[in-house]
Amino acid sequence: MKEIADKYGIKIMGPNCSGEVVAPLLNITHVPWPPRKGGVSIISQSGTFAVQPLIAISDKIGVGISKIISVGNEVNTDIVDYLEALEEDEDTTCIGLFIETVRRGKKFIEMVESINPKKPIVIIPIGLTEAGSRSAKSHTAAIISPSFVIDSICEQTGAIEVKSSIEMLNLLNGFDTLPLLKGNRVGILTLGGGPGSLMSDLFESNGMVVPLLSEELQEKLKPWMPETASTINPIDLTYSDDMQNYLNVLPDILLKSDEIDSLIIYGLMGTEYFKNLLNVPDYLKNNPSVETMRNFGDMMEEFFIAIFDELIKYKNKYKKPIILTCYNTRKEKFVAYLQDHGIPVYFPEEGVRVLIRMWQYAKFMKSK
Repeated sequence: MKEIADKYGIKIMGPNCSGEVVAPLLNITHVPWPPRKGGVSIISQSGTFAVQPLIAISDKIGVGISKIISVGNEVNTDIVDYLEALEEDEDTTCIGLFIETVRRGKKFIEMVESINPKKPIVIIPIGLTEAGSRSAKSHTAAIISPSFVIDSICEQTGAIEVKSSIEMLNLLNGFDTLPLLKGNRVGILTLGGGPGSLMSDLFESNGMVVPLLSEELQEKLKPWMPETASTINPIDLTYSDDMQNYLNVLPDILLKSDEIDSLIIYGLMGTEYFKNLLNVPDYLKNNPSVETMRNFGDMMEEFFIAIFDELIKYKNKYKKPIILTCYNTRKEKFVAYLQDHGIPVYFPEEGVRVLIRMWQYAKFMKSK
């Protein structure tokens, strides 16, 4: 195959690959989930990790895809070739790499060094253990790159190394949709005390700061919060039913201040929440209270969309990352709406790790 291709100047993707995606027009893989158009491009030496995550992207993560390239055994094209193409690709804002081996080490480092300052690169290295190496060799015949090689590349270039495909997709989603952090101070706005405490611990044990807000800023927040709420940061509203204050007024005050560099919000309930409240026995289905709740769930949709539209504007207005966290998926239409309009929605710990990694990247760029 290689001899024929080389003789006639034919470039081959693969073999032993799963095809490619060019969103939204082309998906020549065996996974028919169509991703929404975005700026994330992925190059993978694993066919499975190239295309199977399309299911999670469609159901939960909501990341916008530009290109997905499954390179397989790289008979006469390799990761370096595709990096060169993506460097020039105007639709690509950031790049994920699933790596089992680096065949042209020096050129690979040069490409990552060249691209990463413009388009953040996130790497999952595979085959870092004896068992992982055995597995990679068995299905690609790859000569595995030792873990210290990838570690050194990331240290030298500022590319971000992660350990899981979900972490990679979450982080790429952040890079694609959010402005870079200018500092490590995080504001936490939460409808629950537990999530606020957990997120605070994770941030502060990983090089970020959850600052105590000034008395002046706290006084600006108090008129819009229940008397039982905490204004110190985390800003804990447990429990407020005023969604406009929670998702518009308070974020506006916080983001306008010079005391935080990013904002993470916990808590989101929408129409699916109210539908589940209506899972009642048959003899109660026509109860007037149940009917009222059903109608309320439908009526609140336009109200919430208006609130979300205002929150979406804040990201560009203040040039600070805004992340929403909850335990819903894209089945909840408000999660899909926010994700599709540039506000990432994660599980709480996922959102924290995205901001931590984005600060790691921003700090490296500041040091250059």
